[in-house]
Amino acid sequence: MVETLPAFGVQLMRLAELRDVDVKFLAGRAAVPEPVITAVLDGDEPDPSLLRRLAPALGLHASDVFVIAGQRVPDDLAPLDPAAAGDPGWLAWPLTHLPRAVPELHRFVRSMPQLPRPQRPAAPTPPYLRYPNGAGGLILRLLHNRNLSWLASAKYLYGIGRRDILSASTIGAIGHGRMPLTSHLLTGFAAFLDIPSRDLSALTGIDLTGDHPPTHPDAAEVARLIWNARRLTTDQLQQVHDRAHSIRHERADELRPKHRCSCPGRP
Repeated sequence: MVETLPAFGVQLMRLAELRDVDVKFLAGRAAVPEPVITAVLDGDEPDPSLLRRLAPALGLHASDVFVIAGQRVPDDLAPLDPAAAGDPGWLAWPLTHLPRAVPELHRFVRSMPQLPRPQRPAAPTPPYLRYPNGAGGLILRLLHNRNLSWLASAKYLYGIGRRDILSASTIGAIGHGRMPLTSHLLTGFAAFLDIPSRDLSALTGIDLTGDHPPTHPDAAEVARLIWNARRLTTDQLQQVHDRAHSIRHERADELRPKHRCSCPGRP
């Protein structure tokens, strides 16, 4: 039985308490009357325009606030290209192992031009990606908001989160509540979600007290790279992957033999 997360008003109060801010502050930053905030805290469904306004007040991405509220992410806030879902998973290995690749590839991602949103019909969410309103479901929806599939999430959890190797199906099981989302895993996911672990703890109710293994030293920048890559098309992400492959050859002398590429026709 999946334990259901509390209503958005409770989540909002938890985030506000973490930041030591009150209703007056939230209302002022969101430019709305205080009763609007109070009504949400008391259980009213937040208006989409309010969710957009609350994001900067909370220091969160606007689309993530929609995810936390259990609402559909508006098209203008969603990842640019639905066809790119899962594509960032290609970068998990080079971002984990290649020397100095993280800042270079992040600069490359940021330098790419902003292209129009591809005109593709919206596909319905398949049943296996529809999660219950539990802690694991929230984390999986946040991962999908970064174009990360089950397999991509498993790769980053291992390489950047420095947690145990999990299968793609195990990641899915966490989302569906069939596998527990432990504090050990939560801090691993936080490493590449670009959301503070204490926020995720407050939102999921998972206690983070105790020691947790360190994450990849470049985890914070990897998280920002993943976020910035949301605005790219699948063709642009292929260019990033190609650049990562070139780096692997250019810095072969700095790699362990098992990490060197053996593809033909390359030095």
